[in-house]
Amino acid sequence: MSTNKILGLIFANTNEKHLPELTAYRSTGSVPFGGKYRMIDFPLSNMSNSGINNVGIVAKSNFMSLMDHVGSGSAWDLARRRSGLSILPPYGEHSFATLVETIFNLHGYIEHGDEEYVLIAPSDCVHNMDYNKLFRFAEKNHSDITFVYTKRAVTEITDDFRCILDVDDDGKVTKIMASPVDNSVCNLDIGVMLVKKTVLMALVRQAMSESKYSFVRDVLQKSLDRHRVYAYEFDGYCEIIGSVKEYYDANMKIMDRDTRYALFNSKRPIYTKVRDDAPSRYGLNSNVKDSLIAQGCVINGIVENSIISKGVYIGHDAVIKNCIIMQDCVIGDKAQLTNLVVDKDVNVSRGSKIQGTQNYPMYIAKRSIV
Repeated sequence: MSTNKILGLIFANTNEKHLPELTAYRSTGSVPFGGKYRMIDFPLSNMSNSGINNVGIVAKSNFMSLMDHVGSGSAWDLARRRSGLSILPPYGEHSFATLVETIFNLHGYIEHGDEEYVLIAPSDCVHNMDYNKLFRFAEKNHSDITFVYTKRAVTEITDDFRCILDVDDDGKVTKIMASPVDNSVCNLDIGVMLVKKTVLMALVRQAMSESKYSFVRDVLQKSLDRHRVYAYEFDGYCEIIGSVKEYYDANMKIMDRDTRYALFNSKRPIYTKVRDDAPSRYGLNSNVKDSLIAQGCVINGIVENSIISKGVYIGHDAVIKNCIIMQDCVIGDKAQLTNLVVDKDVNVSRGSKIQGTQNYPMYIAKRSIV
């Protein structure tokens, strides 16, 4: 890929209104995933691995945790004198209320560089993708707008970032729908989109001039009659996180070796901020089975089919089953936790018994004492 042709634009607050528990104190991009990563790591790593070296992260709110995590971008090789990584919060009276308004109010940043394309990516989509293939597909078809889609059954679309596509055999988009017709398998736009910069800004300015703010209805659907619109099928591992249940399921799926290898591909690594913890320690009576344990943990109890993040302490005779335990939690002796999502810095008292179900995993809020 010619690295100076594409500007990366990652939206850090995607879908957060449907993740109120996880995003109460952080953006969607800052939500931990897989024991040692954050959601923002996936689009950032995909762009870095694909040679995109000018990336802006649009951070509408709750972005302190995000800024602490990404820093200067050095973990993704984006700490550069020119281009590199930029955090783009709201400024002055400019609104980031909708996607259309956000892009319009960022026109100075978007149009400042000489890149020909803008690659838009959400932060709620966990996937590992080579964007070089998308770029080559777009150039081959002389496409103005190129969606990335996956085939799956969809009951509803919960944000203005995605749509349903009808695609012909050549990849040309023939119809864009804001919601699914039924529960059958369809072509779901995953939110990743490669757009010519001039086309994007013209469409957004037209929508703003008419006081229309839906990105799907007022920008994308209107583009079909005026521009060459294509869609690239992504058939790799892809999870869109739109609820605590989907978050729980996506984490549990990476316990499967094939899924884990598909997501954490050694040829396209997922990078993250490095925390210099000591190796995890296991007590004489500990028993860990089918679990992912990050560094810096102390395990004295039983852990089964769970993801344990960095710096977690699990007491003697404690039993953890089918749980996601985030950073720096303390699980007391003889506590029993089943089917839970436990946020950061939670202290579970000695002997506590807390149980959710796999269909309805229970969530324990950040810094709680239970």
